[in-house]
Amino acid sequence: MCYNPSMQENKLTDTPAKYKTKLKDIFILQAVFIIFSMSHVASKMASKKLETFDSIFVAIFSFDFILPVSLVVFILGVYAILWQQIIKRFDLSIAYANKATTMLWALVWGFLIFNETITITKVIGVLIVCVGVIILNSEAVS
Repeated sequence: MCYNPSMQENKLTDTPAKYKTKLKDIFILQAVFIIFSMSHVASKMASKKLETFDSIFVAIFSFDFILPVSLVVFILGVYAILWQQIIKRFDLSIAYANKATTMLWALVWGFLIFNETITITKVIGVLIVCVGVIILNSEAVS
């Protein structure tokens, strides 16, 4: 039998099979976005603390301000590590589209933590985003 190089697979040019998204992976992705949304909560806490100081220069050296800012940096660091791991499991377009669900979490945290009002327009906006994400995920789930 004669060796024919054209019959051999070229590992460098073969496109890998797309990762089939599982429902479990979507829940993990949402957990990562919940963690990400907590950075917004810590950021808002830092902003509220900043309002209590006469000067930003005083706030920068205050533990009351440094703590929530440090929490923001920590949460974003954890999120960055988790994001790098999660995008291995998704098409990037699917993962980024799911990031829009942080709007839902912002609405929830605003209500639960900061006693913000939930208006009908906010609810409609979040529902439109969530329906779009569900439709996108239903096409990606195997």
